[in-house]
Amino acid sequence: MRVSDAGVTRDAFPRVPAYAWSWLQRSRPVLQEVAARLTGARPDQHFSERLRQDFDADAFVRDVVIGAVCDVAFSGRIPDRRPSRASWDRGLVWWAAAIAGIPVAEFEARSTTAAAEQGALFEAPPAGAGQASSAIGVARHPRPRSPSAERAALARALRQLLEHATGDQVPAAAIRQLVADLEPPSS
Repeated sequence: MRVSDAGVTRDAFPRVPAYAWSWLQRSRPVLQEVAARLTGARPDQHFSERLRQDFDADAFVRDVVIGAVCDVAFSGRIPDRRPSRASWDRGLVWWAAAIAGIPVAEFEARSTTAAAEQGALFEAPPAGAGQASSAIGVARHPRPRSPSAERAALARALRQLLEHATGDQVPAAAIRQLVADLEPPSS
């Protein structure tokens, strides 16, 4: 159960300070995504308080919150610094630093140093390769889904599966269909 390849585990995730909870509560898109992933509905009046209570005790809730913050606030990427000339709320800075697995002071120090020049995101295509490109000459590559987005899709599929339940019994045909939908296509 790792947050990133940097080695931050859910069990070692630091205690969330009040100002970071305040930021999360004010960040409606993130809070709505968390609620959708956990309950399939919009957050109600007491959702934030319940979330705060469950975060430390429940690894699944912690995983969903961290995934939603990463996906919505940081577009699925774990930042190691604030973008050049960007001003962030200190709660957002805390979430970024905690998800990246670095202290807030180090995160801030990295953010204030001159931005290093970014290298190429993709290797140049081999000479003579076919042109599968857009109008501006950049190859189109499908964006991989983040693990938390896949987890959210699985949670939605399981909720739909439970809609077909009679009491605690789920039809075997519905389970077979879910498994077929989740398996990667065979080559």
